[in-house]
Amino acid sequence: MPIPSRPEGHRHGLSRRPASLAGLAALIALAGGAALANDDDGKRTVMDSTPAKGWIITLGGSFEMGPKYDGANSIGPSFMPSISWRRAGEEAGFSAPDDGLDFALYETDRFSVGVVGNYRAGRYASSNGKLFGLRDVPWSIEAGAFAEFWLVPDRLRTRIEVRQGFNGHHGVVADLSADWVERFGSFTFAVGPRLSLASAPFMRRQFGVLPYEATLNGLVTPYKPGGGAKSVGLASSLEYAWSPSLSTTLFARYDRLVGDAANSPLVDKLGQRNQFSVGIGASYSFHIGG
Repeated sequence: MPIPSRPEGHRHGLSRRPASLAGLAALIALAGGAALANDDDGKRTVMDSTPAKGWIITLGGSFEMGPKYDGANSIGPSFMPSISWRRAGEEAGFSAPDDGLDFALYETDRFSVGVVGNYRAGRYASSNGKLFGLRDVPWSIEAGAFAEFWLVPDRLRTRIEVRQGFNGHHGVVADLSADWVERFGSFTFAVGPRLSLASAPFMRRQFGVLPYEATLNGLVTPYKPGGGAKSVGLASSLEYAWSPSLSTTLFARYDRLVGDAANSPLVDKLGQRNQFSVGIGASYSFHIGG
């Protein structure tokens, strides 16, 4: 999940002219100093218009406190690193803290599409006595594609990610989001709704209960959920740019499990439908090449 940062500044050197005879220099200073100053300003402008070369690399990371797994009633810490890059002189685009780690294959000022990845924490019976007898759900890597479109340029962004799971689950997850973005000096504020959909294999792995699990656990009953809407929610973030290269971001998200996910005994008996998470992130940008 990439963290937004401001474009880095660039300096351009000014050329120096050879010195001339003292008398001629004095005459020029008295008779044409203003003209030379204007000429020098014009040359400086031409020099400053030279396209910047190289790349801006942004390294970051975020620390979050949130549910230990989908539907949990207990919270735990997590850390997620991030990296992004852009051409020098190119404006840094907006990225929400809960976006997956993505790479655009095609993009314009308002539309982009590419590949995306995400990490999902696992659920382990050893972490909670109430999970006794239930299968562990190992951590998962999710990979897929994303597309985003700015309905209102620089103000309203819509985005969809569709990802296939590996390791912990082998289902498909689709996350849809919209963000209204406002910039106030060094601050960037964003807020918007969230909707998460999931296939039946994902739902059965995360929220299903097999008969033998129910027998061993004693607190839950067998349950076989289907695919569909998993959760609806709201996310917000506030970024502050301390300098052109350093920024920090505070963020929060609320999700409410719905449908078959909310009706699972893992949620109804052992967890909760309301899921809250808060965190803080930081990013540092630097120039290479050119």
